[in-house]
Amino acid sequence: MESPPPPSGGVCILTFNLYPSAILPLRTNLQAVSVQVHAQTLITVCCVYLAPHANIRQEHLNILVDQLPAPFLLLGDLNGHSTLWGNDDTNARGQQIGRLISDYCLCLLNNDEKTYFHGPSHTFHSLDFAICSPSLMPQFTFTVGDNVHNSDHFPIFVSRADGVSVTNHLPKYLFQRADWSTFARLAVITKNMVDTVAIDDAVRDVTETILGAANAAIPQSSTRTHRLRKPWWNEECSVAYRRQRKFWDIFRRRTTTENLVAFKKARALARKVRRRSQRDSWVRFVSSITTSTSSKQMWKKVKSANGLYQEFIFPILKTDSATFSSPLEIANCIGNSFASISSSDSYSHAFLLTKNRAESTTLTF
Repeated sequence: MESPPPPSGGVCILTFNLYPSAILPLRTNLQAVSVQVHAQTLITVCCVYLAPHANIRQEHLNILVDQLPAPFLLLGDLNGHSTLWGNDDTNARGQQIGRLISDYCLCLLNNDEKTYFHGPSHTFHSLDFAICSPSLMPQFTFTVGDNVHNSDHFPIFVSRADGVSVTNHLPKYLFQRADWSTFARLAVITKNMVDTVAIDDAVRDVTETILGAANAAIPQSSTRTHRLRKPWWNEECSVAYRRQRKFWDIFRRRTTTENLVAFKKARALARKVRRRSQRDSWVRFVSSITTSTSSKQMWKKVKSANGLYQEFIFPILKTDSATFSSPLEIANCIGNSFASISSSDSYSHAFLLTKNRAESTTLTF
């Protein structure tokens, strides 16, 4: 297979740590990465970049798609022009993409919104794509942002059509605010709960009692996702950003050279204001570390400045017979594994004799 030219762009995928995810290795010479993410269902997400002048053969694209488990989302800057997705012309790359969609019976989420701004010609084009399996077509919508954010590409957003957010944090008990007297009054384990033949029924009754008492007496944290605060952002940054957006909106309505120059000046000023604010914020931060600062506080500040923190990521578990992606499936898989290891089948005959003799002893509560 003929190899494409050396990479010139680069791709990456960042996944939210609340979603179980796993890297999907790809055998391809294209600039492409892929992951499997559980967002209500298990979805394969692939991000690819095709340089505008690269010699990409149709078989390169076919080999890539063949490796993506359905359902999948194929996203990226493919540099293809076609009247099918809102361009005024159709180039060879656009024909390849159209053939790929047709051969694999895929769906194009794009609408007629432009995703790319060409500075020299002051024109807008559609070069960024969202292609998906047919089963995902009714589940997602495609929108384009209205700001290039110092790039020449507009951000694209693929969102759930039902509007349901799946980025909520799991609630946590706030033990420092617990009403322990209420908890002790409600979490009463009686003899009737455990004096039963079926051990599963006893475990269920005790668990429901403890959780019911906890829900009534211990507040829980919010499930909403909190945006990370920028400590250097101030009112001057907001004013400069609003001014940049104003001139950008003017240029989008009237793509003249004068309006483009005005936008670039506003963008340069906003960038200057942000950098100055970041520098001043860093000076204040370093100045807060003095000889009276304890080592614990100092390292906390250092880790905060470097963004050093540990996040737990749910893994997608794969066994010989199945793939488990939802948190409940993962928990049950791990629980079944522990139960199998701890079952009586794993014990020696001598240990089983001792175990049975000990379990035959009547317990007094």
